[in-house]
Amino acid sequence: MSAKKMSSMRRNYTVECVVKYIVFALLLVVMLFPYAFMLNKSFMNIVDINNSGKILFFPKHFTFANYRIFIDYIGYFVNSFIVVVINGLLVPLTSCLVAFPLARYRFKGDNFMFTLILATSMIPSTVLQVPQYLLFVKLKLYDTLASQFIGAFFGGSGMQIFLIIQFMRAIPKELDEAATIDGANKFMIFWRIMMPLCMNVFIYIGVGVAIAKWNDFQGPLIYLKTDAKRTMAVAFYFHFGASGDISLMTHVKMAMAVCMTIFPAILFFICQKQMIGGVKLGAVKE
Repeated sequence: MSAKKMSSMRRNYTVECVVKYIVFALLLVVMLFPYAFMLNKSFMNIVDINNSGKILFFPKHFTFANYRIFIDYIGYFVNSFIVVVINGLLVPLTSCLVAFPLARYRFKGDNFMFTLILATSMIPSTVLQVPQYLLFVKLKLYDTLASQFIGAFFGGSGMQIFLIIQFMRAIPKELDEAATIDGANKFMIFWRIMMPLCMNVFIYIGVGVAIAKWNDFQGPLIYLKTDAKRTMAVAFYFHFGASGDISLMTHVKMAMAVCMTIFPAILFFICQKQMIGGVKLGAVKE
């Protein structure tokens, strides 16, 4: 290959990279602008917020006073944290318990059970709202925090179970055979072999469930009537959004919205390697 052609290819590659980085930078600005706007508004005082005739992006009177609202909402934060922790741990655990026999063993009716579990993911959630509400009322779970995590004890959704089944099927069965020869029973195989190898998908599902429950509005709105039992999202709505006046205490609302984003951000940054780093299985060597 001639030097002229090599130089031309390098120039084309450089131009291509520059164009890609420019496009990515513009997309990043577009996606981060609403959050940056919210963050700046949260540091404004009432004078900056009510500044007539001009929209301020940066605060003239910088203050942290708006974040005192979080102290008043600490009880709602505890409620949300309880719901998040229980669901984030139990949903992937019970999903793994359901997926393990379907992925590693053959038994009568396993295909039918697998199809039935997968079919439940196609049922619209709105269809289940009325019967679930009546069931919770009969079981005296209405207006209790348990209504937000009782389902975590009975397995996750069909798609979560399907994801774990496919993950477990990729693990060599020689591990099960070796463990059985060493005297391990099925529970020991599940707990000591499958669970450590499935930790990536466990964390992936757990983080997804935790963030979904942290941001959940519909469930607590339907089942939690007492104010002290509400989660952050619903309490935030009733205290600041239900009035209908979007201009009322905007700076405090922005501070509260920033507080709502801190937990998901921390959770993602802690677990991002397990979520997007891929799966590495090297237990069996040729």
